[in-house]
Amino acid sequence: MIELKKVSKEFKTKIVFENADVTVETGKCVGITGENGCGKSVLLKLICGFSKPDSGEVFIDGERLGDKRDFIPNAGVIINSPNFIGHYTGYENLMLLAAIKKKIGKKEVCGVLDRVGLSEAGKTKVKNYSLGMKQRLRLAQAIMEDPDYLILDEPMNALDNEGIAIADEIINEFHANGKTVIMTSHNPLDIERHCEYVLKVENRSVSV
Repeated sequence: MIELKKVSKEFKTKIVFENADVTVETGKCVGITGENGCGKSVLLKLICGFSKPDSGEVFIDGERLGDKRDFIPNAGVIINSPNFIGHYTGYENLMLLAAIKKKIGKKEVCGVLDRVGLSEAGKTKVKNYSLGMKQRLRLAQAIMEDPDYLILDEPMNALDNEGIAIADEIINEFHANGKTVIMTSHNPLDIERHCEYVLKVENRSVSV
């Protein structure tokens, strides 16, 4: 379970959240909606530990972030632009990331590239990728270590119809396997298609 308790977050003169309470039950697929600039991405960053609350607490499975660990454990994350190395191939980028935890190897990386439709493109330098290809590589990076949590900020961005179908299959499979999925999308149909319920961000708070 993911819990934010009385979380406040402010950037310079803008208050994004004020005493916000959020609960996401394990195994649920949850959508986050709200107007542009309301704080949807900030909420995801707070959940992941990439941004720290000014006050309040974030709990992952009962453990407060900042105690034993600073970041959400075993999560696949898509937030903001990808930081891939342009002069490396897609395969080389994923292998570099896989070497951090050493949970997977060449076989799994090749398999996930095939899963997102980048088998051949995996041999191409990322600087030559289209936006849609980069988004597929981001999906591959998010799922390659079989995480317990998928945290997806606009996962359908720049994808063509085939890419959207692949993303749909991935989200559905993770949800069916009891994994927790949290996603944002500017397209209400994406949220309607996947999510069991919606968290709406507005007026510095989060409501169901």
